[in-house]
Amino acid sequence: MIVFIGGIPGVGKTSLSAYIARKKNIDIVLSGDYLREFLRSYLNDEIMNVSVYDAWRFFGPMSNENVIKGYLYQARLMYNGYNKIISRALRNGESMVIESLYFDPGLFDNDLFNKIKVFYIYISDIEIHRSRLLSRTMYTHKNDPGERLAEQLPVYKIMEDYSIKKCGDYNVKKIDNINFDETMEMLGDLIE
Repeated sequence: MIVFIGGIPGVGKTSLSAYIARKKNIDIVLSGDYLREFLRSYLNDEIMNVSVYDAWRFFGPMSNENVIKGYLYQARLMYNGYNKIISRALRNGESMVIESLYFDPGLFDNDLFNKIKVFYIYISDIEIHRSRLLSRTMYTHKNDPGERLAEQLPVYKIMEDYSIKKCGDYNVKKIDNINFDETMEMLGDLIE
């Protein structure tokens, strides 16, 4: 079983991935943040070496279109890695959970998309989302306060809107994580 969970920062990807791994006895949980850091060490790529919320700057003035261009530039590089990781896991018969900020089902290799379980997590209430970002040091990101990310929520929301549209294009289940306990239960049921 391979589960891929997408969503912008603060929606609960890390906590939900850990929950699924525990519930389903999955030993491998991969964070897109760590794969991105690994790629950065090998790529001499200026756009990849900035935070995703600043990648738009390489494409011109601030606009929804340029935010998505920067997002997709980085996403394409990430999905090269995701596709290889998933292919290997399938060959080896290994289960894993992958969580990622980068979410565009169209970037999966066609034969892989139908072999994995894909979900997109979001929070429709911006104030709840902001408060979760600001409290993340209490749960998963002990040394990474969410203030910097909360300031970038307008840019992240552009990426989220793009990803939610892609969910519709690819029939991917979107889950509004307003209530964390309900979301855990729903995901657990969907992954049965």
